[in-house]
Amino acid sequence: MSDKGIKNVIVKKELLGKVTSSNSRVVRFRIVSEDKNRKSAWSKIFITGSEAFVAGPGVVNALGNPILVNWSTSQTSVQIPYDVFIGFDGSAPEYVETALSKSYSFIKTGTESVRVVIQISSINPRLSDSLEVYDSGTVSLV
Repeated sequence: MSDKGIKNVIVKKELLGKVTSSNSRVVRFRIVSEDKNRKSAWSKIFITGSEAFVAGPGVVNALGNPILVNWSTSQTSVQIPYDVFIGFDGSAPEYVETALSKSYSFIKTGTESVRVVIQISSINPRLSDSLEVYDSGTVSLV
């Protein structure tokens, strides 16, 4: 015997937000009535697994002053954000910004080498091997 008023809701992975540094997702929910007069308490926090991303090829091109970075991943059907980390002249790469495409460009500022690391965008942008998509290694700009 089924309940006639119950509706199922499916939330797609793309809508779950960013992953943690260990490539898992934190999920918490509450139920709201259709007339929005009643709400449930928040659910307990669930830690779910996330898809593994296979790192693809990438390239860093210095075209005079602008530097272009392009990369690819195994995930092609869904647009996902990527965290961009850049380090100049042997310094450790630091978080710069989140890119919404598989390319990023920036201006060379009198440096001789650069290292670019691209990762799946996470809640706390910091370097993590489990999220790495592309690591250029040290690239000479002279």
